[in-house]
Amino acid sequence: MERREQVMTDKDHERAGWPPLTKPAAQVTLYVAPAGGDEGDPIEDLSAAVRVGDTLFLGSDEGVSIEQLRRTETGWASCGRIKLGDCLGIDLGEEADIEGLAEEDGWLWVLGSHARTRPKLKKRDDERLDLKTYADLKDTRARCLLARLPLGPDPDASGLLRPSERVAERRRQLLKRTRHGNALARTLARDPLIRPFTRIPAKEGGVDLEGIAVAFPRVALGMRGPVIQTYAVLLEFEVKARAGALRIDGPVYKRMLDLEGLGIRDLKRVGDDLLILAGPTTALDGPCAVYRWRNWVGEPAEHKHMVCLHRPERIIELAFGRGDDHPEALAVMRDGEARQLLVICDSPAAGRLDAKVRTVRCDLFPLEA
Repeated sequence: MERREQVMTDKDHERAGWPPLTKPAAQVTLYVAPAGGDEGDPIEDLSAAVRVGDTLFLGSDEGVSIEQLRRTETGWASCGRIKLGDCLGIDLGEEADIEGLAEEDGWLWVLGSHARTRPKLKKRDDERLDLKTYADLKDTRARCLLARLPLGPDPDASGLLRPSERVAERRRQLLKRTRHGNALARTLARDPLIRPFTRIPAKEGGVDLEGIAVAFPRVALGMRGPVIQTYAVLLEFEVKARAGALRIDGPVYKRMLDLEGLGIRDLKRVGDDLLILAGPTTALDGPCAVYRWRNWVGEPAEHKHMVCLHRPERIIELAFGRGDDHPEALAVMRDGEARQLLVICDSPAAGRLDAKVRTVRCDLFPLEA
């Protein structure tokens, strides 16, 4: 099926009552090297991104590594792969489900989804489904990951940065992993509003963390799910860092956002503002957009239970496909004084993906100051 048959057009959106699509200013080509070992192919499962100087880092929801890309004449190309387990000194198992990357003050922050998932149900040759395998939820502990790694010059790639277990006096720090997952997972399991959703798989409306923004010591995490009634949930808390550990310091606040029924798919801090990529909570195809919470840094959470309803400005209308082309990650691209926003899709459509040469094209949108 051709690309034009899969993606909603401006006319489709007008019929559906949504604003017209925002036209991208350009497209950027990413070359992503094949994965090694038993990891899934990252090019079709990109789920997180952050640009730091001349280095672009990408995360995948099917592996335990971070892709390192450098700028080329035609876009960005893989030049390294960072195995998170080696940097963090832990066994992440088969899948960390990396759903958020952020940089702040020379640290690379990494977020796992903290989500429950079901095994992927394979059809039998006769089209029957074995539902017994669906009842066994995967162990969520590998996805309970919140960490930061110090960034330093890459000794193997001039001009690029690379996260490591230790850089000078800095060393990696993470929220301690426990039999419950970690302290954040335990807090969510005890929260009267969120607790019912901790036992539900992510794709069915359960807990699914996507996107991280940092104004240290303040940390914000997006929740793709659950959406409470029609409001998205943004988790916020402060952390203390000591030696090789992060610790939640004080309450975990819930900020309620009116994103017109959508969940949070990614977060990016731009100065004092917060950019929010929003899309459907489940695997359904549906409207996707970028919102801007102006002066987010200047509006910290004040109360754990009595909260304000926030209505960020909807600034970009994004196209989406039918069964593909799901906007999944943001990266702020700075060139001089100009800022642009790169939108990366999970399950890219045929019009974006060239599997033979391993490239995927991503839309680039202007970003006002």
